[in-house]
Amino acid sequence: MATTTTNFGWDIPQSTDLVKDGATAIAALGQDIDTAFVDFKGGTTGQVLKKTSGTDLDVEWGTASSGLTLINTTSFSGVTTQSINDVFSATYKNYMIVVSNLSCATDVNDLHLRLRVAGADNSSNNYEKGRYYVGAFASTGAGNENSSLNSFFQILQMNNTIQQGVTIWLNNPFLTANTVAYSIGAGLLFDLNGAVTTVTTSYTGFTLRTALGGNIAGTVSVYGLAE
Repeated sequence: MATTTTNFGWDIPQSTDLVKDGATAIAALGQDIDTAFVDFKGGTTGQVLKKTSGTDLDVEWGTASSGLTLINTTSFSGVTTQSINDVFSATYKNYMIVVSNLSCATDVNDLHLRLRVAGADNSSNNYEKGRYYVGAFASTGAGNENSSLNSFFQILQMNNTIQQGVTIWLNNPFLTANTVAYSIGAGLLFDLNGAVTTVTTSYTGFTLRTALGGNIAGTVSVYGLAE
């Protein structure tokens, strides 16, 4: 007469079983194993197995997450504004934006960021910001400032003689929630900025713009952050 395994309850024969009963138990064991491991079947090259629940052997094949997923890279030059559309979605809650090899034709020119949706910037006074800075190429020492009801996020004060860069993190831009932004960069100043929107609009993109209208060039890359 067949019994079962300790962990999974699969049918196995006993040493006292008749030959015909043992064969039946072995057939049942094979079917039990085949059923239990069905989720392991399939997959493609480069995929990994991931747990889908706390249930034993409940797995699925999927793409390994590296923490950062590149969504878009755009190079720009000779512009005063650069819009990046359709990079925020329900796939990620948080994003990292890297602006590299940034140059500016006008000295002491601020770089701003505006959120956008449906191809239009939010240019209303819906942004509050705080800033800490340390003089780099300028003779300016350390300082801080804060203000409310702006029409942009402050990102970086730029220099017209060097290539510079800034990294920006956005929390919840696609959610119907307040978007939080913080950035760190080096240009004319070493800039550390934090900001939050006063509205709970769902955004799908953003625009980089200059305060004084001087042309800029560089590369902007957008990454989704896995949770």
